Amino acid sequence: MKQAVVLFMLLLPLSVFAENRGGMSEAQMQQMMQQAQGMAACMQNVDQAEMQAFEQRAKQISADTKALCTSGKRDEAMQLAMAFGKEMSSNKAMLAMKKCGDGMKNMMPKIAAAAQNDEPGKSGLHVCDEL
Repeated sequence: MKQAVVLFMLLLPLSVFAENRGGMSEAQMQQMMQQAQGMAACMQNVDQAEMQAFEQRAKQISADTKALCTSGKRDEAMQLAMAFGKEMSSNKAMLAMKKCGDGMKNMMPKIAAAAQNDEPGKSGLHVCDEL
């Protein structure tokens, strides 16, 4: 069920983009939808237990980071967030999900560019300022 929510969140920008078409032809739209279906099928193969464990870990890190920020320990909060970012980049489930989405990158350059601008830590702000 949680994977379905993650998939929905990944595909939501696609549906908005599809409504506006972004200057795409019908054939391009069909190709993008086929790739989205392939991504959804790929996501079904991601280890659910590993995803749930990672989700719990992410919730704990988020709570710990907020607590550190609230208590004025900004440097410790930033260190924790950076360490978790490294952990996330090597997590098997996250890597599998990224691989599933890789095929969509070329089809949605506008959405991908917007998503990259919204990534935490990319704005130059401190983690405590982004919570």
